[in-house]
Amino acid sequence: MQVQVQVMWLDRGDTRQLERAGDADVPVLATLARGASLALGGAEASFWLVLRGGLDIVARVGTFRLDAGQWIHFDRGAHPLLHAGERTIAVGLVLPAALQMQLLRSPQLALFPGRGTVPALARRLLVRRWHAVLGRPARGMQATLADRWQVERLLRALAGLQQGHQALIARCPGRSLSHRRQVYARMQRALQYIEGHTHRVVRIGELAELSSMSVWYFTKTFRAVYGECPQATSVRLRLASSARLIRDTSLSITEVGAASGFENNCSFSRAFRTRFGVSPSLYRSGARALSTDPANPMDSACGAVA
Repeated sequence: MQVQVQVMWLDRGDTRQLERAGDADVPVLATLARGASLALGGAEASFWLVLRGGLDIVARVGTFRLDAGQWIHFDRGAHPLLHAGERTIAVGLVLPAALQMQLLRSPQLALFPGRGTVPALARRLLVRRWHAVLGRPARGMQATLADRWQVERLLRALAGLQQGHQALIARCPGRSLSHRRQVYARMQRALQYIEGHTHRVVRIGELAELSSMSVWYFTKTFRAVYGECPQATSVRLRLASSARLIRDTSLSITEVGAASGFENNCSFSRAFRTRFGVSPSLYRSGARALSTDPANPMDSACGAVA
Protein backbone atom coordinates (compact mmCIF):
# COMPACT_ATOMS: atom_id res chain seq x y z
CA MET A 1 0.00 0.00 0.00
CA GLN A 2 1.25 3.46 -0.86
CA VAL A 3 0.77 6.76 0.94
CA GLN A 4 1.24 10.31 -0.24
CA VAL A 5 4.22 12.29 1.03
CA GLN A 6 5.95 15.48 0.00
CA VAL A 7 9.67 15.59 -0.63
CA MET A 8 11.71 18.77 -0.25
CA TRP A 9 15.35 19.28 -1.18
CA LEU A 10 16.87 22.69 -0.44
CA ASP A 11 20.50 23.21 -1.42
CA ARG A 12 23.17 25.88 -2.04
CA GLY A 13 21.49 28.85 -0.41
CA ASP A 14 17.86 27.96 -1.22
CA THR A 15 15.38 29.69 1.09
CA ARG A 16 11.82 28.58 1.65
CA GLN A 17 8.90 29.20 4.00
CA LEU A 18 6.73 26.13 4.24
CA GLU A 19 3.13 27.18 3.68
CA ARG A 20 0.65 24.46 2.89
CA ALA A 21 -3.08 24.43 2.33
CA GLY A 22 -4.79 21.48 0.65
CA ASP A 23 -1.87 19.13 1.31
CA ALA A 24 -1.47 20.12 4.95
CA ASP A 25 -2.19 16.58 6.19
CA VAL A 26 0.72 15.09 4.24
CA PRO A 27 4.12 14.58 5.93
CA VAL A 28 7.16 16.26 4.39
CA LEU A 29 10.57 14.59 4.15
CA ALA A 30 13.10 17.39 3.87
CA THR A 31 16.80 17.72 3.15
CA LEU A 32 18.70 20.94 3.94
CA ALA A 33 22.18 21.31 2.52
CA ARG A 34 24.95 23.87 2.06
CA GLY A 35 23.55 27.20 3.18
CA ALA A 36 19.85 26.42 2.70
CA SER A 37 17.24 27.90 5.05
CA LEU A 38 13.72 26.78 5.93
CA ALA A 39 11.00 28.43 8.04
CA LEU A 40 8.14 26.31 9.41
CA GLY A 41 4.74 27.39 10.66
CA GLY A 42 3.29 26.60 14.05
CA ALA A 43 0.77 23.95 13.05
CA GLU A 44 3.29 21.17 12.51
CA ALA A 45 5.85 19.24 14.51
CA SER A 46 9.25 18.43 13.03
CA PHE A 47 12.24 16.14 13.55
CA TRP A 48 15.78 17.01 12.38
CA LEU A 49 19.00 15.03 12.18
CA VAL A 50 22.37 16.50 11.13
CA LEU A 51 24.47 14.15 9.01
CA ARG A 52 27.33 16.56 8.35
CA GLY A 53 28.31 20.06 9.44
CA GLY A 54 26.10 22.17 11.70
CA LEU A 55 22.49 23.35 11.79
CA ASP A 56 21.45 26.60 13.51
CA ILE A 57 17.85 26.84 14.69
CA VAL A 58 15.88 29.75 16.10
CA ALA A 59 12.44 28.83 17.46
CA ARG A 60 9.87 30.11 19.91
CA VAL A 61 11.21 27.59 22.41
CA GLY A 62 14.77 28.88 22.10
CA THR A 63 17.97 28.88 20.08
CA PHE A 64 19.79 25.66 19.26
CA ARG A 65 22.93 24.50 17.50
CA LEU A 66 23.14 20.93 16.21
CA ASP A 67 26.35 19.30 15.04
CA ALA A 68 26.87 16.09 13.08
CA GLY A 69 25.11 13.14 14.70
CA GLN A 70 22.72 15.25 16.78
CA TRP A 71 18.92 15.32 16.45
CA ILE A 72 16.07 17.46 17.76
CA HIS A 73 12.29 17.14 17.76
CA PHE A 74 9.99 20.16 18.01
CA ASP A 75 6.35 20.01 19.00
CA ARG A 76 3.66 22.07 17.32
CA GLY A 77 3.90 25.79 17.96
CA ALA A 78 7.70 25.94 17.88
CA HIS A 79 7.92 27.88 14.55
CA PRO A 80 11.54 26.84 13.90
CA LEU A 81 13.73 28.74 11.45
CA LEU A 82 16.57 26.48 10.28
CA HIS A 83 19.80 27.45 8.57
CA ALA A 84 22.31 24.91 7.29
CA GLY A 85 26.02 25.68 7.32
CA GLU A 86 28.10 25.78 4.15
CA ARG A 87 29.11 22.10 4.51
CA THR A 88 25.94 20.87 6.17
CA ILE A 89 23.62 18.06 5.20
CA ALA A 90 20.58 17.62 7.46
CA VAL A 91 17.40 15.60 7.02
CA GLY A 92 14.03 16.31 8.55
CA LEU A 93 10.49 15.04 8.88
CA VAL A 94 7.67 17.58 9.13
CA LEU A 95 4.57 16.09 10.77
CA PRO A 96 1.08 17.54 10.30
CA ALA A 97 -0.97 17.94 13.48
CA ALA A 98 -3.27 14.98 12.83
CA LEU A 99 -0.37 12.61 12.24
CA GLN A 100 1.49 13.82 15.31
CA MET A 101 -1.54 13.17 17.52
CA GLN A 102 -1.87 9.73 15.99
CA LEU A 103 1.78 8.96 16.74
CA LEU A 104 1.48 10.13 20.35
CA ARG A 105 -1.27 7.56 20.88
CA SER A 106 0.95 4.79 19.52
CA PRO A 107 3.17 2.89 22.02
CA GLN A 108 5.78 2.25 19.28
CA LEU A 109 5.75 5.45 17.21
CA ALA A 110 5.40 8.32 19.69
CA LEU A 111 7.83 11.24 19.33
CA PHE A 112 8.32 13.69 22.20
CA PRO A 113 10.04 17.09 22.18
CA GLY A 114 13.73 16.73 22.94
CA ARG A 115 17.20 16.34 21.52
CA GLY A 116 20.00 13.80 21.56
CA THR A 117 22.88 12.16 19.73
CA VAL A 118 22.73 9.26 17.29
CA PRO A 119 25.63 6.75 17.29
CA ALA A 120 27.30 6.28 13.91
CA LEU A 121 25.79 2.82 13.30
CA ALA A 122 22.26 3.97 14.11
CA ARG A 123 22.81 7.04 11.93
CA ARG A 124 23.63 4.89 8.92
CA LEU A 125 20.49 2.83 9.56
CA LEU A 126 18.39 6.00 9.68
CA VAL A 127 19.89 7.22 6.41
CA ARG A 128 18.97 3.92 4.75
CA ARG A 129 15.42 4.24 6.09
CA TRP A 130 15.26 7.78 4.70
CA HIS A 131 16.49 6.74 1.25
CA ALA A 132 14.02 3.84 1.19
CA VAL A 133 11.20 6.38 1.43
CA LEU A 134 12.75 9.23 -0.58
CA GLY A 135 14.36 7.44 -3.48
CA ARG A 136 16.32 10.08 -5.43
CA PRO A 137 14.51 13.39 -4.95
CA ALA A 138 14.95 16.35 -7.27
CA ARG A 139 15.80 19.80 -5.98
CA GLY A 140 12.76 21.75 -4.83
CA MET A 141 9.51 20.32 -3.52
CA GLN A 142 7.21 17.74 -5.06
CA ALA A 143 4.48 15.30 -4.05
CA THR A 144 5.10 11.59 -4.45
CA LEU A 145 3.87 8.19 -3.34
CA ALA A 146 5.83 6.12 -0.83
CA ASP A 147 5.50 2.60 0.44
CA ARG A 148 3.49 2.72 3.69
CA TRP A 149 5.64 -0.01 5.25
CA GLN A 150 8.83 1.95 4.54
CA VAL A 151 7.31 5.08 6.09
CA GLU A 152 6.39 3.13 9.23
CA ARG A 153 9.90 1.67 9.40
CA LEU A 154 11.32 5.19 9.32
CA LEU A 155 8.94 6.35 12.06
CA ARG A 156 9.86 3.34 14.21
CA ALA A 157 13.55 4.13 13.76
CA LEU A 158 12.98 7.74 14.85
CA ALA A 159 10.90 6.68 17.86
CA GLY A 160 13.66 4.22 18.75
CA LEU A 161 15.96 7.16 19.46
CA GLN A 162 13.74 7.91 22.48
CA GLN A 163 13.65 4.40 23.94
CA GLY A 164 15.01 5.64 27.25
CA HIS A 165 12.00 7.89 27.73
CA GLN A 166 9.78 5.01 28.87
CA ALA A 167 11.26 5.02 32.38
CA LEU A 168 10.66 8.78 32.65
CA ILE A 169 7.08 8.44 31.41
CA ALA A 170 6.45 5.93 34.19
CA ARG A 171 7.35 8.65 36.72
CA CYS A 172 4.67 11.02 35.43
CA PRO A 173 1.40 11.35 37.36
CA GLY A 174 -1.75 9.93 35.83
CA ARG A 175 -3.94 6.84 36.07
CA SER A 176 -3.58 5.89 32.41
CA LEU A 177 -0.55 5.56 30.15
CA SER A 178 -2.16 8.02 27.75
CA HIS A 179 -2.40 10.70 30.45
CA ARG A 180 1.17 10.08 31.64
CA ARG A 181 2.44 10.45 28.08
CA GLN A 182 0.61 13.77 27.74
CA VAL A 183 2.19 15.00 30.97
CA TYR A 184 5.61 13.83 29.80
CA ALA A 185 5.23 15.72 26.52
CA ARG A 186 4.60 18.89 28.56
CA MET A 187 7.66 18.23 30.72
CA GLN A 188 9.79 17.71 27.62
CA ARG A 189 8.57 21.00 26.16
CA ALA A 190 9.60 22.74 29.37
CA LEU A 191 13.00 21.05 29.38
CA GLN A 192 13.54 22.00 25.75
CA TYR A 193 12.66 25.60 26.61
CA ILE A 194 15.35 25.61 29.32
CA GLU A 195 17.85 24.10 26.86
CA GLY A 196 17.01 26.80 24.33
CA HIS A 197 17.56 29.66 26.81
CA THR A 198 20.95 28.94 28.35
CA HIS A 199 21.81 32.62 27.90
CA ARG A 200 19.53 33.69 30.78
CA VAL A 201 17.73 32.56 33.91
CA VAL A 202 14.38 30.99 33.04
CA ARG A 203 11.62 31.74 35.54
CA ILE A 204 9.51 28.85 36.82
CA GLY A 205 6.41 30.89 36.03
CA GLU A 206 7.34 30.82 32.33
CA LEU A 207 7.71 27.05 32.39
CA ALA A 208 4.50 26.51 34.33
CA GLU A 209 2.57 28.67 31.86
CA LEU A 210 4.15 26.82 28.93
CA SER A 211 3.04 23.54 30.51
CA SER A 212 -0.47 24.80 31.42
CA MET A 213 0.12 23.95 35.09
CA SER A 214 0.33 25.79 38.38
CA VAL A 215 3.84 26.63 39.57
CA TRP A 216 3.52 24.20 42.48
CA TYR A 217 2.27 21.29 40.39
CA PHE A 218 4.76 21.92 37.61
CA THR A 219 7.73 22.02 40.00
CA LYS A 220 6.57 18.84 41.76
CA THR A 221 6.07 16.98 38.46
CA PHE A 222 9.33 18.17 36.91
CA ARG A 223 11.33 17.00 39.91
CA ALA A 224 9.50 13.65 40.00
CA VAL A 225 10.34 13.04 36.33
CA TYR A 226 13.92 14.32 36.06
CA GLY A 227 15.19 13.99 39.63
CA GLU A 228 16.03 17.68 39.97
CA CYS A 229 14.02 20.87 40.11
CA PRO A 230 13.81 23.35 37.21
CA GLN A 231 16.20 25.84 38.85
CA ALA A 232 18.93 23.22 39.20
CA THR A 233 18.41 22.12 35.60
CA SER A 234 18.73 25.71 34.38
CA VAL A 235 21.95 26.27 36.32
CA ARG A 236 23.45 22.97 35.15
CA LEU A 237 22.68 23.60 31.50
CA ARG A 238 23.89 27.20 31.63
CA LEU A 239 27.16 26.06 33.18
CA ALA A 240 27.53 23.33 30.54
CA SER A 241 26.99 25.99 27.88
CA SER A 242 29.54 28.27 29.52
CA ALA A 243 32.11 25.46 29.54
CA ARG A 244 31.65 24.99 25.80
CA LEU A 245 32.04 28.74 25.24
CA ILE A 246 35.25 28.78 27.27
CA ARG A 247 36.59 25.79 25.38
CA ASP A 248 35.51 26.71 21.86
CA THR A 249 35.53 30.53 21.69
CA SER A 250 37.85 33.42 22.50
CA LEU A 251 35.30 35.25 24.69
CA SER A 252 36.65 36.55 27.95
CA ILE A 253 35.55 34.86 31.18
CA THR A 254 33.40 37.87 32.01
CA GLU A 255 31.74 37.73 28.57
CA VAL A 256 31.11 34.00 28.93
CA GLY A 257 29.45 34.53 32.30
CA ALA A 258 27.21 37.25 30.90
CA ALA A 259 26.36 35.09 27.86
CA SER A 260 25.33 32.30 30.25
CA GLY A 261 22.93 34.42 32.28
CA PHE A 262 25.06 35.18 35.35
CA GLU A 263 24.74 38.63 36.89
CA ASN A 264 28.43 39.14 37.60
CA ASN A 265 31.80 37.47 37.27
CA CYS A 266 31.95 36.48 40.95
CA SER A 267 28.69 34.54 40.91
CA PHE A 268 29.70 32.86 37.65
CA SER A 269 33.16 31.85 38.87
CA ARG A 270 31.74 30.53 42.15
CA ALA A 271 29.06 28.44 40.40
CA PHE A 272 31.55 27.18 37.80
CA ARG A 273 34.05 26.07 40.45
CA THR A 274 31.30 24.33 42.42
CA ARG A 275 30.19 22.48 39.32
CA PHE A 276 33.52 21.54 37.71
CA GLY A 277 36.02 21.78 40.56
CA VAL A 278 38.22 24.42 38.92
CA SER A 279 37.92 28.10 38.08
CA PRO A 280 36.89 29.12 34.55
CA SER A 281 40.40 30.39 33.79
CA LEU A 282 42.00 27.09 34.82
CA TYR A 283 39.42 25.21 32.79
CA ARG A 284 40.39 27.24 29.72
CA SER A 285 44.03 26.45 30.37
CA GLY A 286 43.24 22.77 30.10
CA ALA A 287 44.14 22.05 33.73
CA ARG A 288 41.62 19.18 33.79
CA ALA A 289 39.55 17.19 31.28
CA LEU A 290 35.98 17.73 32.43
CA SER A 291 32.62 16.55 31.16
CA THR A 292 30.03 19.13 30.12
CA ASP A 293 27.34 16.57 29.32
CA PRO A 294 23.93 18.18 30.03
CA ALA A 295 22.61 14.76 31.02
CA ASN A 296 24.66 14.73 34.25
CA PRO A 297 22.58 14.08 37.41
CA MET A 298 21.38 16.68 39.90
CA ASP A 299 24.31 18.38 41.53
CA SER A 300 23.14 21.20 43.77
CA ALA A 301 20.30 22.39 45.93
CA CYS A 302 17.15 23.51 44.16
CA GLY A 303 17.36 27.03 45.48
CA ALA A 304 20.82 27.69 44.05
CA VAL A 305 20.01 29.97 41.15
CA ALA A 306 22.59 32.53 40.04
